[in-house]
Amino acid sequence: MRTLVKYLAHGVAWGCFWLVSICVVMDFAHPDGLHGLFDNFTVHALGSVVVGIGCATTPIVYEIDRLRRWQQMTIHATVGLGIFFSVGFGLGWLPAGSPAAVVFSLVTSVLIFIVIWFGFYLYDKHEAKKINDRIKEKNLTDY
Repeated sequence: MRTLVKYLAHGVAWGCFWLVSICVVMDFAHPDGLHGLFDNFTVHALGSVVVGIGCATTPIVYEIDRLRRWQQMTIHATVGLGIFFSVGFGLGWLPAGSPAAVVFSLVTSVLIFIVIWFGFYLYDKHEAKKINDRIKEKNLTDY
């Protein structure tokens, strides 16, 4: 339960972080202000939080040891991207005007997911190596 709450809080934080980051960039791009860029800011803020929760809580699947890594990644990607696409297309974040625009959005989003996933994988692998090196070092100095 504690782990789930941690993931939920992390998701809300990431969703809010990205919403604010995008608003700042849009504010610089549109110096006249953000008025009219969002038809309903509250709906977009809630959508951002939902996507943040969806993307940040799905890594909990990596805690399930009986699943193979490819199964964990498939579940993580399917649920996370499914939530992102549902909210993104529903709120107009992703273009849905033509089949080519939809395919471009899907492919780009999947590629971004893979890059982010791989970045976290490399980071976690590096951290695990540092921890293992410290354990080996400690075991050698204990004797």
